[in-house]
Amino acid sequence: MKGKANFCFVRTNEAGYCPICGEKLTVRGERQRIVTESDGEKRKLIIRRLKCDKCRKIHHELPDCIVPYKRHSAETIENIISGKNDKVPCETGTIRRIMQWWKIAGEYYLNILKSLTEKYQIEFHEPPKFREIIRAVVNTNNWLCPKIICTRTELATG
Repeated sequence: MKGKANFCFVRTNEAGYCPICGEKLTVRGERQRIVTESDGEKRKLIIRRLKCDKCRKIHHELPDCIVPYKRHSAETIENIISGKNDKVPCETGTIRRIMQWWKIAGEYYLNILKSLTEKYQIEFHEPPKFREIIRAVVNTNNWLCPKIICTRTELATG
């Protein structure tokens, strides 16, 4: 079934809380997200949109197989940043951009984990796992907007 996306609905029974103000989130709809898996297959996920009634921000309920603003799965990105490029369905340019993104954002994300460890006595794996890093950064509202991090060489130099 090459070229066709498999559908998967993302749902949880847990009550979501706003990472900004801590209030309970309410469901406001859903949206589609297509993710390329590590075997090259595309999976279409239906993700819930959640809204905070207090601060009025919209959040998306993302499973840990997704990295925000990335088209490839967390497994693929983890393989790229750990040097296992032979196990990824990406072109060389995509691999280069993901490596540049991680070089810029990775240190920032690791420092967030250090802060969370000190502030809340949270223990992470040593060294921290990629998905653990991403989840902690997203859930504490510390994710860098993609407009802040430029990973295309021609944009970075111009």
